[in-house]
Amino acid sequence: MANKIAQSDMECRTGVHTEHLCYIISQGFHLTEKQQYKVLVEEPGYRCAHCGRTAKSNANLCVPVPL
Repeated sequence: MANKIAQSDMECRTGVHTEHLCYIISQGFHLTEKQQYKVLVEEPGYRCAHCGRTAKSNANLCVPVPL
């Protein structure tokens, strides 16, 4: 059974939210910097427990969980 994260713990508290996929996608990064975006998401090793996005590095997610 997967560990459930309490909703109150789902907020990004890292101080570097501007480096996370949920933020940079909201700014259109995936449309303007397609190659750089692809590098961040190809061969994912982590999934965000908050938004569900996947990334190669846990540093690009608010609440990373290993895949």
